[in-house]
Amino acid sequence: MITTFASMKGGTGKTTITGLLANYVSKVLNKRVIIIDIDPQGGCTTLFLGSEAREIIDGKSTPTIFNVLETVRDNQNARSIVQKALVKSPYNENVFILPADYRVTSLMSMGETPELLKYGLNDAGFAPDLLVMIDSGTSPFLVNMSIAAVTNQVFVPLMLSVQNRKPTADTIQLILRQRKQLGGLIPVGIGSAKWEENSMESWKERLKSTPLLANSPVLKGLPYSKTLIHSEWVNQPFPERFLPIFENIARHVLSENSQEKNVEDTTSDEKTQ
Repeated sequence: MITTFASMKGGTGKTTITGLLANYVSKVLNKRVIIIDIDPQGGCTTLFLGSEAREIIDGKSTPTIFNVLETVRDNQNARSIVQKALVKSPYNENVFILPADYRVTSLMSMGETPELLKYGLNDAGFAPDLLVMIDSGTSPFLVNMSIAAVTNQVFVPLMLSVQNRKPTADTIQLILRQRKQLGGLIPVGIGSAKWEENSMESWKERLKSTPLLANSPVLKGLPYSKTLIHSEWVNQPFPERFLPIFENIARHVLSENSQEKNVEDTTSDEKTQ
């Protein structure tokens, strides 16, 4: 299963959600996770590989996502290079990173297709029980690349600011254009203000009023937390306060019959709120 948390706006929590879900699925559900980092800034690579990350992102160490995409571009099978590029996190033995590389930006200027990653992951032939997540960055090319590679659902982090409305709507349009399903919106950095509650209700109504999005829920939100900002959770037991939130997110992400599951879980969530 391949999914992504995509947004064309920076600072919305894509890397944080990806990292926390990786730890939840690996530590709480005891499943293996692979993170594909195509963000040139290497957020997940830095998060899970620590001091090793900088040299890898600079293309001076092990093979990276750039080498995988380069192999696909040259019409070669990428399976062996993917296997060589995967690095086990020193903080979590069930999390493997396919590291970022700053050179991935050169593919945009060369007119390459965003389908490159999809073809590379098809070559890799990951087991269906693995959770594979893509950390995409914010450029339209890389967001398109991550959406094209998912098997079904794309999730969109949602900052409840006015400035975030258009990038969120534009990201949803990309998902629909690529004939993927919006798995849900995930509010990030929320508090208890009335305007935040009204904003989430507004998004729920927008989704319900659009036929192709009518079954896409607004999931449980991540509260504002300094722990999240400073990534203090990465090498520690999963934060207990986030367990209900990521149990909910994981249920949607790992759902096999997502359309029916979304309806069931949205009803269940409304009853518990």
